[in-house]
Amino acid sequence: MDDEEALHDLRTECLRAGFLATPFPHTTDWPGPGRGGDSDYSVAGTLALSEIGCGTFSRLVITGPSAGRVWLDDRSWGGLTPGPDFHDWYTAWLVSQ
Repeated sequence: MDDEEALHDLRTECLRAGFLATPFPHTTDWPGPGRGGDSDYSVAGTLALSEIGCGTFSRLVITGPSAGRVWLDDRSWGGLTPGPDFHDWYTAWLVSQ
């Protein structure tokens, strides 16, 4: 990721002490503001893989019960949504390139 606005913060978040070692706490959807929830949720234990657009990111879960899965992080609207395992996500990404 380059140094643009939110991306710079995402690059540095995983450098905070304990960020990647902290278990990712979610196992089911976590609603964002557009679904009756809020945008205050933890993404500790994840690594941002890519920006999909408009501040929405694919995150690989590193620790916790969802380790190995890629979650959609749409803090502005949809919240956190579980997705495929990394192999399936990466294979789909390769096909799209």
